[in-house]
Amino acid sequence: MGAGPGTPEVTVVVCTRDGAARLRATLDHLGAALDEAGRADLPAEIVVVDNGSTDATPAVLADAARRDPRLRVVAEPRPGIARARNAGVAAAAAPVVLFTDDDVHVPPHWVRRMAEPLRRGEADLVGGGVALAPHLRRPWLSPALASAYFAVVPEPPAVGREFAAASIGTTRAVLDAVPFDESLGTARYPGAEDTVFRLDVLAAGFRQAAVAGATVEHHPEPGRLDPARLARQATGRGRGEAYLAHHLLGKRPAAAESAAKLVATWGLLTGRRLRGALAGAARAAGGGGAAGAAGARAAVDEEALRLRRRVAFHRELLALRRTTRRRAPS
Repeated sequence: MGAGPGTPEVTVVVCTRDGAARLRATLDHLGAALDEAGRADLPAEIVVVDNGSTDATPAVLADAARRDPRLRVVAEPRPGIARARNAGVAAAAAPVVLFTDDDVHVPPHWVRRMAEPLRRGEADLVGGGVALAPHLRRPWLSPALASAYFAVVPEPPAVGREFAAASIGTTRAVLDAVPFDESLGTARYPGAEDTVFRLDVLAAGFRQAAVAGATVEHHPEPGRLDPARLARQATGRGRGEAYLAHHLLGKRPAAAESAAKLVATWGLLTGRRLRGALAGAARAAGGGGAAGAAGARAAVDEEALRLRRRVAFHRELLALRRTTRRRAPS
C-alpha cells in the first residue's frame, strides 16, 4: 500500500467479521486501486468496520493501518452487515462512498471507474460487475444460483437487474437520506440489505447507473459451496424476500391461500429430497463406496433450493402479515 493522501474524495467501506484469513488479499487489491486513483489525482481512503470479530482480525487490521495511513478501522460490535455499513458511512470522510466485501478482489481501476459517474453528477447510485473466482466455479452452478448465492453480477451490468453490495457506490447526499435497513443483513434476513437499500434509494427519487469494465472477483470460502450451507442460505434468502414483499411491496396474502401453497410446496420438497437421497445412495453403491458418495454430494439440486426458498418465503410472509409495515426513509 502507498503513502497517505490529502483530503479523500472517495471512501471505500469494507465490513468484516472474523475475516483474518481473507482480509490481507482484499486490502492489498484495494491498496493498488487507491494507488491508481491517486495517480489520477483522486485521493481516497479505506474504512474497515470490524463487526465483532473473535479471531485475529483486529491484529490484521492494526498491522494494515500501521503500514498505510489511508486505512482507518472502526468497531461496530453489534452484529449485522447493514448496521456495520451504517457505521462505516458515519466514519467516511469523502463525498463519494464505495462498498465492497472482505472476500472481494478489486481491479486496479475500480475506485476511479466506480466513482466517475458519481463525481460527475451523472448518477446517485452505481453498481458494478461481480465474477466468482475461477477456482470456485462448478458445472452445477448456474447463472441463477451464482447470482442468488455468490453475488455474481454479469459484465456488463444492466440497470435494474442484478445488484450486489460487493461492488456498489453512492454519494453522501444519498446516504444522509437513506441508511441501510438494520433489520437486514442478519442471521434471520441475510443477503437482502443491498436490494432493499437500492429500492429505498430509487423510491427517494435518486438515479441509478451501471458501471461497465470494473468487474471485481468474489473469493468466498469454498465451504459455502456445500449443499447443506446452500440450503441454509436458501431459507434465509426466502425470509429476506418475504421482508421485502411485506414492508416494501405491501404484499399481504390470505392466510388460507398461503397455507395451502406452503403445504403443497413442503410436500414437493420432502418428496424430492427423499428421491434424491435414494438416488445418491444408489450411485454411491455403484460407484465405489466413498468416492461415489462424494460425487453424489457434490451435485446441488437447484430446484430443491428454489422450493426451499419458496417455503421460507411463505412461512415468513405469514409471520409478518400482522406486523406493521416499516416506514420508508424520507
